[in-house]
Amino acid sequence: MSRLTLTQHILVVILAIQLVLLTTLAAASLRDLSVQAAAEQRTGISTARSLVLATIGTLQGNVPTDRLMAALPERLISPANASIAVLDARDDTVRQPAAPATSPPYAPMWFARLITPQPQETRLPVVIDQQMLGFVVIAADPAGQIAGAWRDIQRIVGMTALAALAQAALILWLTRRALRPVGNIAARLADLTRGRFDARVGPVTEPDLAPIGRGVDQLALTLEQARNDRKRLQRQVVTRADHERKAIARDLHDEMGPCLFGLRVEADALATATEDPKIPEHAAAITRIADQIGGLNRALLDDLRPGAIGQLPFADVLTGYVADLAARFPDHRILVNLPPGLGEPDEATAITLFRILQEGTTNALRHAGAERIEVSLSTRPGQWIMTVSDDGTGMVPDTPHGTGLSGMSERIALLSGRLAIQSDKGGTRLTAELPKDPLP
Repeated sequence: MSRLTLTQHILVVILAIQLVLLTTLAAASLRDLSVQAAAEQRTGISTARSLVLATIGTLQGNVPTDRLMAALPERLISPANASIAVLDARDDTVRQPAAPATSPPYAPMWFARLITPQPQETRLPVVIDQQMLGFVVIAADPAGQIAGAWRDIQRIVGMTALAALAQAALILWLTRRALRPVGNIAARLADLTRGRFDARVGPVTEPDLAPIGRGVDQLALTLEQARNDRKRLQRQVVTRADHERKAIARDLHDEMGPCLFGLRVEADALATATEDPKIPEHAAAITRIADQIGGLNRALLDDLRPGAIGQLPFADVLTGYVADLAARFPDHRILVNLPPGLGEPDEATAITLFRILQEGTTNALRHAGAERIEVSLSTRPGQWIMTVSDDGTGMVPDTPHGTGLSGMSERIALLSGRLAIQSDKGGTRLTAELPKDPLP
């Protein structure tokens, strides 16, 4: 069952009130018409009686007595709301005055029943020189009056109904106009639910709705500030983690490197300081272990922080990494597309973009069996966009992401970015979008 809107509720209430008023007006009018019909019926009978008496008095001296009853209907005119019949006692004939040629009055039967008064009739004996000539019967005839009342009440009720409809239409128009800001407020609330916290209601002219509009705008402002604070904190988390990684990498480089160098020097000195043939073998083993530790240290440093970032232009870092991959995998085509005049992202964004490049190319080479890999980095207002696509076997549907992709997704989300993965039998495409201008 559908629920009525507020406008529909108001319209229903208005129409109900108008219907009650119209019904009350009609009932009062019917009551007044009934009283008026009874009064006019009495007036009509009284008028007809006076007319009959005056006509008889006029005829009494001018018309022979035996012709008076026949001449009487010819001289009488039935007044409104009454009918006259002349009963001649000599031959028991009934004669009626001629009625004016008019269209028959009309009113519905139910209406006539409501206002027709009790029937009234008056009999006037006609006695001249103590001779009973007959009777004049005067009866109420409210048909014309009822028809007139029906026309009046139709006009009154019709005008009242039109006025009620006009009033309802005016109130409906005013209500819709007054509630128009509600639609705007609802739209802005819908924008807020979709994360568009910059949406505003703006000034509301309706005094009753203005506080609601201001409240929604204040809510939007609060949510926008909270989102910006959350983004700022997330970026601080990433930046702080990068700083910690940078510090650890610096310590490993500064401490581990000299130690390994000293270990190699001591191994070389040990190999030449004795004539025991077994000592050089042990010294060589120590050197090999030091080299392994050095390799692990370099890999660890690279995982902690790409050393070239912050030291070279970012475009050179990317082209250098791709060139190194192409040299290591000569059977694969690895292409990079960078626009001229590429700017420099902030450190957290640069590391993230570089890690996306690493993760995308590594997965394409190790797992997808790709022969062609294309890397592109572009910008548009407010965003960095990196794409890594390959022509490999693609990912099996519903396969959970590995540690690398999961970590990248989390890092990108912390930087208020977005990572999209499209994969089918024709290959895989990673698209990362990162904000270009981080919040201060």
